[in-house]
Amino acid sequence: REQPHIISVLETMFEETWNDIEFELYDPNRDGEKFAAAIESSASWGRGESGSLEQFFINFAGIEVEPRPFQQEVLDQLEAERILFNRHSNLVVMATGTGKTVVAGLDYRRLHDQNQVKTLLFIAHRKEILRQSQSLFRAVMREGDFGELLVDGERPTHWNHVFASVQSLSQKDIHSIDPTQFDMVIIDEFHHAGAETYEALLGHLKPKILLGLTATPERTDEKDILKWFGGHVAAELRLWDAIDRQILSPFQYFGLHDNVDLRSSVPWKRGFGYEISELSNVYTGNDMRVALVLQQIKKHVSDISNMKAIGFCVSIAHANFMAEKFCRAGIQSVAVTSAMTTAEREESLKDLKIGKIKAIFAVDIFNEGVDIPDVNTLLMLRPTESATIFIQQL
Repeated sequence: REQPHIISVLETMFEETWNDIEFELYDPNRDGEKFAAAIESSASWGRGESGSLEQFFINFAGIEVEPRPFQQEVLDQLEAERILFNRHSNLVVMATGTGKTVVAGLDYRRLHDQNQVKTLLFIAHRKEILRQSQSLFRAVMREGDFGELLVDGERPTHWNHVFASVQSLSQKDIHSIDPTQFDMVIIDEFHHAGAETYEALLGHLKPKILLGLTATPERTDEKDILKWFGGHVAAELRLWDAIDRQILSPFQYFGLHDNVDLRSSVPWKRGFGYEISELSNVYTGNDMRVALVLQQIKKHVSDISNMKAIGFCVSIAHANFMAEKFCRAGIQSVAVTSAMTTAEREESLKDLKIGKIKAIFAVDIFNEGVDIPDVNTLLMLRPTESATIFIQQL
């Protein structure tokens, strides 16, 4: 009675929570099995029994893949764009970790069930992304053999549902593919579409439905990727919005001065940024900077024995240098670069997950399309003028 404003705040919070679209009404008769399955899946993830993404979908293949409320919002916006505004080429901007591919899979399933589309071409630039996406579509469509890969020498047989790398499509004469062969074309990480290879594909293909996916539509070279969508973004869920809505984890961010004078020691070109080789020379061999990084880790990471870190580096030499110095400091680490095989990279991730190593130092290898939920520490060890690169790494 003496603090009425506190009661008012509590009432407001209750009403906001009660009406939050993240929650839904529960009927034991109708939702009992669904609830039990959700609890079991949550418990198994907590016990560390999840395994790979593909194994997750195999384990729970009997459960219908349904959108979370914020994903349903995006699906509703896409439907409105097509029905109300007759826009059949749409760009979806969703923060990494909010399920862009899930939305794409559910969008395709809906259009397929409505007999609007039959064939699919899913385009990405890396094999790992294609495999993850194929597994997810198989779960969404509830077809264990859905889709064929066109990447690294793997060739489709039926050409009805193809998950293709942009490199394989460009190596294959794109003009040998009928422009209308695929009813729906989905392009992941659409911010790459300013490149000539994507321009050629988009100029040739004439699907009924075009869907672009990205977390960061901005490009530093000022090339306009929105031209393929009439200058319009169909649906948007940015990183900061996803954190505010508790879809993604909150984080602590520490900006630290490393006393490296880049302006006077490293050439910088407008539109290109810092000269990578010179930047690598400045950071590789800089023992004082490494000492500062180690000092700050000990200060800010509460338990290094439980640390699972990724450090983003400038070059392969820089990654190798950081890994060596961390190992000497008693923090077991490895460098993961394009010089390694896919199997070696996967082994390093496995070692990080089980705690055999505490840190991975990478060079543009984990920027996008890779799910590593075990990571709890990020080391942003390279400067960048690109909001796209920074947000993708974060």
